[in-house]
Amino acid sequence: MQNRLVSCILISVLATSLTAIVDNADDRGDRAANYDVRAERTFEGFITGKEYILDGFVYVPVKTADALLEVQLGPKESIECSKFPLKPGDLVIVVGASVVLNKHRVVSGRVISGMNGTLFLRDDRGARYKTPIRSDMIR
Repeated sequence: MQNRLVSCILISVLATSLTAIVDNADDRGDRAANYDVRAERTFEGFITGKEYILDGFVYVPVKTADALLEVQLGPKESIECSKFPLKPGDLVIVVGASVVLNKHRVVSGRVISGMNGTLFLRDDRGARYKTPIRSDMIR
């Protein structure tokens, strides 16, 4: 009886440990804790101003038919490496999730497309690419 109890406890501890290992392996560490792929929307609008940097992240203002959005593209270094041209007046399509950062609502972008091509900022699961993937094909 005692051996059976020890065996059951050992199996449950192993199962719990295995679950934790699988969960940690699935989360690649670069996923934004507040990015929810299920909450993604598509926004179409015009860039209304220049890119700016706040807390090490690049933002761009986008005016849609309904609102003025602040779109977070990603860390300054990775966006600069992509050399993806965005300028005021460009028509863009942004796929992203609305998040609250420092009590301010922004759209955390996953994909931004314009006349100069497409910039993939995150993968399909929401993990941020270390270096955004640029496609010069119009999407």
